[in-house]
Amino acid sequence: MPEIKKNKVAIVSDVVMRQGGAEKVLMAFLEMFPEADLYSLFVVPGARQEIKKRFPKVKICTSIFQNLVRSDKVSKYISLIKFVSWIYWESLGLKKYDLVISSSHSFMSKNVKKREGARHLAYVHTPPRFLYDEFCEIGLAKKLPLGWLRIIDKNGSKRPDVMVVNSENVAKRVKKYYQRESVLVYPPVEVELKNNLKKKNYYVCLSRLVKQKGIDLAVRTCTKYGLPLVVMGDGDEFKNLKKIAGKTVKFFRKCDDKKKELLLAGAKALIYTSIEEDFGMVPVEALKLGVPVVAFKSGGVKEVIADGINGVFFGKFEEENLKLAIDRLDKIKIEKKTCMESVKNYSFYTFKKQILKILFS
Repeated sequence: MPEIKKNKVAIVSDVVMRQGGAEKVLMAFLEMFPEADLYSLFVVPGARQEIKKRFPKVKICTSIFQNLVRSDKVSKYISLIKFVSWIYWESLGLKKYDLVISSSHSFMSKNVKKREGARHLAYVHTPPRFLYDEFCEIGLAKKLPLGWLRIIDKNGSKRPDVMVVNSENVAKRVKKYYQRESVLVYPPVEVELKNNLKKKNYYVCLSRLVKQKGIDLAVRTCTKYGLPLVVMGDGDEFKNLKKIAGKTVKFFRKCDDKKKELLLAGAKALIYTSIEEDFGMVPVEALKLGVPVVAFKSGGVKEVIADGINGVFFGKFEEENLKLAIDRLDKIKIEKKTCMESVKNYSFYTFKKQILKILFS
């Protein structure tokens, strides 16, 4: 591994939105390399402001889509960009960098090329869902012949020197689709609040409001059984969820990190309904605040929740099954300290230590 000089590190991220798990991993990489150049298809204004405030020496470079897509319309068109994003990654000239770190999930940023002798670490949140056999929300993807795009993606997957994954769940996908071994490094999860709050009698969902997150099940269940539920987040499903919600369900579409932590910390439990989530950082955030989790037994959350210890699972994606899990949680005495201890290693310190060990050992 050559010595890494200042301004010789490129960090490549699919897109930079706000509040998602991928964005939190990106911020961790920028903390490690605060003078890196950042390349992305699209950076929303709020995220750009936050990056420039925290890392003023970072140079942000974006694609043509930055000017073609209005920031308030990005959720409408971002899925279509997935089909042509590979062109941007192929065209990037990164020959001046000693180290390239990519963070990819849907737009194939791991496909970038480096110069000979440089190092490329690819942090893979998941192989693109719309190309493979995972839960996918893009109806168009099911109708198009995408074999050519899978070939591009698989060829690009050979380029990184090392693939790092965020869960055992994703490690299996990488092995299945790319025929590559990977290194597991769980993403960093930090909370600022010291939770000394008295628990209140409500449940909470914290998520982007898209179909894959399954929030409709929580809303239907809490409406049907008269359970108090707080839903925090925004997305394409917001209006649909409002329509099916009863009087016991409250929505917080816009709230800052402090407000989210306060609402999460005061909850009786987090209801986590995500379908085949790659890893899932929200359950870890809840546990760090001493809040147990009622989780759909699917995807990466199975690596975080120990049934009966720091939360409970439900196995069928249906209202009755979720209600049974909520009732079971009421009968179990789960200590706040136990929840917090179960995720003590999901920290920036641990993440940084493991990444640097991969890069320099």
